[in-house]
Amino acid sequence: MKGKSPGLLHGVMYGLAVIFAYAGGAVVSAIGLMSAAHTIGLWLFESPIRGDFELVEFGIAIAGTMFLPYCQITRGHIVVDFFTQRASPSTVKLLDSFGAFVMAIVLLLIGWRTAIAVVSIYRSGETTTLRELPIWIAYALMTPGLLLSGFIALAQSMDLVRPVAPPAGSDAT
Repeated sequence: MKGKSPGLLHGVMYGLAVIFAYAGGAVVSAIGLMSAAHTIGLWLFESPIRGDFELVEFGIAIAGTMFLPYCQITRGHIVVDFFTQRASPSTVKLLDSFGAFVMAIVLLLIGWRTAIAVVSIYRSGETTTLRELPIWIAYALMTPGLLLSGFIALAQSMDLVRPVAPPAGSDAT
């Protein structure tokens, strides 16, 4: 049972990470289209999209957290391996597990605090200045990516999820 469980856990976490990454890509694409529409509208009709920067802020914050799970499961974060180049494989594995554990603590803490902020901001009714968009929505959409990233990092620290190589042709190593 123990041998099969990490495979299932890995499959579920990897699948969710990919879905989140595609969703983040869709958000960035929508921001790009909106920015193009803003520029074209300004150029042709002298009519910009009101509050476009508020939408960009929301979108990039949401997309950034949606990319984190995939980056975590593929070990795509920047690693300074200058000090571990000559270390034994067991030492490197121990340090990687420790780093994943620290990352898990940080991501889960930020995810937890973001979830608490959702409730607080919802109760206060805070909105953006120009479009009057409820700010809690952005926080609510950021929370799942942070928490999933934290759970992936925690599983990696316990060696329950194996590292995944990034797709061929990508810059991530």
